[in-house]
Amino acid sequence: MDENKVGSLIADSRLAFIQGKYKESLILAKKALDEEPKNADAHQCAGNAHMSFGDYTSAIDSYKTAVECDPDNGDRYFNLGYAYASNDQSAEALAMFAKADEIGCSPNVIGQLYKIMAMLCFDMKNFEDAVLNFIKAEKIIGIDMDVLQRKALSYSMTGDTSSAIEVANQMKLLAPTDYAGYRIAFNILLQEERLEEAEKELDRAERFAKPKPEIFFDWVAYEMARYKLDGEKAHLDTALQKISDGLCILEPEVGEVIDSYVNAAEIYIQLENADMALNCLHAAENPIHSYNHGFSVIELPLMEIRPVSRPSEREINHAIEAVRRKYGDRRLEAMGRELMRKNRRSNPDAEEYMTPLAETQPETEEIYTLGSDVKASYTMEKLDQIYRLYVAAYTLKKDTANIRTYASKLANSQDTQSKYIGKYSLVKALRDEGYEKIDEEYQALQKFLRNAMIKDPADLLALNFRVQCCIDLGEFDEAEKLCSLLSDELKAPLKEQIDKARSGGEV
Repeated sequence: MDENKVGSLIADSRLAFIQGKYKESLILAKKALDEEPKNADAHQCAGNAHMSFGDYTSAIDSYKTAVECDPDNGDRYFNLGYAYASNDQSAEALAMFAKADEIGCSPNVIGQLYKIMAMLCFDMKNFEDAVLNFIKAEKIIGIDMDVLQRKALSYSMTGDTSSAIEVANQMKLLAPTDYAGYRIAFNILLQEERLEEAEKELDRAERFAKPKPEIFFDWVAYEMARYKLDGEKAHLDTALQKISDGLCILEPEVGEVIDSYVNAAEIYIQLENADMALNCLHAAENPIHSYNHGFSVIELPLMEIRPVSRPSEREINHAIEAVRRKYGDRRLEAMGRELMRKNRRSNPDAEEYMTPLAETQPETEEIYTLGSDVKASYTMEKLDQIYRLYVAAYTLKKDTANIRTYASKLANSQDTQSKYIGKYSLVKALRDEGYEKIDEEYQALQKFLRNAMIKDPADLLALNFRVQCCIDLGEFDEAEKLCSLLSDELKAPLKEQIDKARSGGEV
């Protein structure tokens, strides 16, 4: 064995790796191992090359051998742990990281060790250990937005929301224009039903953070929480306005446009406005054309004819100051520009009566549109959501033909809830149409739901639909018997439906 030759091969392998020549690095590492099979550094080089190819199994084998050849080196255990973590073997990774921590690692490794350990604990929902390791990582590698975000979430999951908000405030100090810190604080306040403070948090975000889709989605979540508490439909109207504002102010990607239209459709279902819900769903299925041609999620009322009166100078100044206090000068200017965009998009003929700018002025900024080459893609979950909303909208309109169309799509879903909704809605539509063999259809559905409960006795959704079937068939005693299997919280709304149907009311 020529030690100088082995050392030279290992050095060349490391250099090739640094230069991104991973295949050459692996060849050189293997040549070194041919000369000295128990050389830990050579196995380390081979493991590094395998990691670069995404061949985690081979990397683990190489790092394991490196550990066996050099068992008192904590860095070897760290590398093995990292390979395990990359291969989704979290438990094995944590064991190796713990061993590395016990033996001791080099200064450039120890900070990453604690950070990765914390992230693994976080992913495994071991939030208390995640917090401890995040704190250790911070002491070594300093402030890191990713660490802060996960640390805040870990505190929140352990119930220490005060510490979580403190970390969220650190994030805002570190990056005041990044919405991440505001969002964590908002979600904590929303979960604790501290709605006034949650609203103030969103106000702060609008003043200081760069506009992002999440801000507008969170405004919608806030308004929906308010609606759940007091039932005031004005909150739903405000939520729709926030969706509209987001589409106007941002330059959304096609997926965000689809989500916005679907969210608007859900709100219109709650408002029992089937026509606007359907408009939003049609737009969600044709997002590029709808967005580029100015589709609005706001239902435009007939224009009211009223005398035009100019507000006083005092009223104008008061309004400007109110907006400036809330949004700041930067956002005030942006809102003015976006209002102009919004007006032009909703009124394409506006240019005809606009006074042209002088040639010395810069050209008017073009309105953002989705590119013609953009493709709209839908996950199965998103399609199921759209089909469920179609069923709900056509149910409001009592359009059984279209209910059957979309219920049939849901009945073939891979998602259990969507499948149940589809099968039940299909049978109920047939009943409403006066289908002569409807009793057979209900019997088949009841059999399907019973079998589902035999497979999974905890399937409360199947039980719920069995109750619905009994109500439809007028089998109220059987419906009450099934209801007795549910908790009081789940039983109450079904019992109300049974009593209403029994007294002759429409469910």
